[in-house]
Amino acid sequence: MKVALFGSTGSVGKMTLEVLEKFPNDFSIHALVAHRSSALLVEQVKKYKPQTVVLYDEAEASKAEKMLSKQVHFGKEGLLRALDSADLMVQSMSSTEGIEATIEAAKRGIKIAIANKETIIAAHHLLKPYNPLLRPIDSEHSSLKKLYENQRPVKTTITGSGGPFLHRPLKEFSTITLKEALIHPNWPMGAHNTINSSTMFNKALEVMEAHSLFGMAPLAVIEPTSRIHAFAEYEDGMTQMVAYQPDMRVPIAHALGVERTLPFPFRKNLDLSKIEFSPIDPERFPLFQLAYEAIKTECGPLFLMFLNEFLVDDFLKGSLSWLDLQHKLQQGFESLPQFSIDSIEAIKELKKITKSIHKCITSTSYTAC
Repeated sequence: MKVALFGSTGSVGKMTLEVLEKFPNDFSIHALVAHRSSALLVEQVKKYKPQTVVLYDEAEASKAEKMLSKQVHFGKEGLLRALDSADLMVQSMSSTEGIEATIEAAKRGIKIAIANKETIIAAHHLLKPYNPLLRPIDSEHSSLKKLYENQRPVKTTITGSGGPFLHRPLKEFSTITLKEALIHPNWPMGAHNTINSSTMFNKALEVMEAHSLFGMAPLAVIEPTSRIHAFAEYEDGMTQMVAYQPDMRVPIAHALGVERTLPFPFRKNLDLSKIEFSPIDPERFPLFQLAYEAIKTECGPLFLMFLNEFLVDDFLKGSLSWLDLQHKLQQGFESLPQFSIDSIEAIKELKKITKSIHKCITSTSYTAC
């Protein structure tokens, strides 16, 4: 099976390459796609020798081309070229650049293993006409997919670790630094995802994503060890759960379809002692509940996701504190527009509208937007 890996230089992309290496008879790495990380992509290309190489950023593509003495494609055209002759697209490219390529993959009947929340939240209704075979990579949604396989649950629940500040006194929240927020207790992730974990906005995203994938918004609880990933209750009175030691290579392998290969190379003994669940405290993590408000409207999830993305960028740049990031997101959500998401152009237009609201709420003279 020929694999086009979008986001090969990110954390999920690098782990996907680890998984693919374990199954050389099942997969060939057909295309490697990244956004800007030219140096790492060059290393990957030299090791895996893909037929097609893409760097979305044109300047970075030019640099990589000189280092490789091989054509490196760029921009939208490059993303689409990566799909030529591919059997499976692994979409872990962050932000919205990969949406059009994902829709094109669905049109071509290419299988899609997806870890990109932006694409699922922004474009799930644009993908539906093509009835794509979406294989979620996120541990929670991979687990939910398994729980939906035999019968539809009456209730589902996903778990979250609570991030680095689960036990930090609330009175100390004003002193939280960027360095502290970038430390996740269980999973290696990119900067945006790690910050989202620290505010538990990642769970809000996952609720909205699950609503898009399964038509049902799950509940969420805190399970600090990340050994239980999801559970479901059924009409027959049974409750089932999915549990494994925290290792993203497990859901990646499931998304690639090799989980039944024996011996499974990523199996670890699982200790289920001292498992504790607790509710998500709305005072400690106020952003989580916004998900249930957002899914009441067509554009709410996408607007909320875009606005958080802009505010996390501000925090990473040092122009916004950790607490202000959350306060501004709550403020901005009050300006939720009424908007129909019926095309790629509509997605882009909503992003512009959200950017204007972001500019308004972060200005020093902010009153109302």
